[in-house]
Amino acid sequence: MSKILVVDDFALARESVAKLLEYEGFTALRAKDGREGLAMVNNAAPDLVLLDLVMPGMDGVGLLKALRRDPQWKDLPVIVLTGATDDEKLISRAWELKVQDLIPKASFGFDDLLARVKQHLPQMAESRGA
Repeated sequence: MSKILVVDDFALARESVAKLLEYEGFTALRAKDGREGLAMVNNAAPDLVLLDLVMPGMDGVGLLKALRRDPQWKDLPVIVLTGATDDEKLISRAWELKVQDLIPKASFGFDDLLARVKQHLPQMAESRGA
């Protein structure tokens, strides 16, 4: 099954999303910030990243920049799951760095999250004939 990396500094959010993914049969990897997330990408090669933008140290934009600079990871699907939806500059920067989707933490539901994850996983998209 697909490996999904959840990068979020808020442990409760990170664990809740990871547990949901595991319940649905995915392998969920966890990272508490961008640096840890980048190391996990390089070591575990996830199929998709769920990424918070606002984190201490290397934030989500920093991780996105690092991924997009690396030929191996430039096309890795990333879905932003963030509470910073009122920060237009930050959100614009994420879109510029080619995220696949953006989900506001304040209003997401687990069914919606799972649908979007499945939509953007490469092998699931291929199996739908995309």
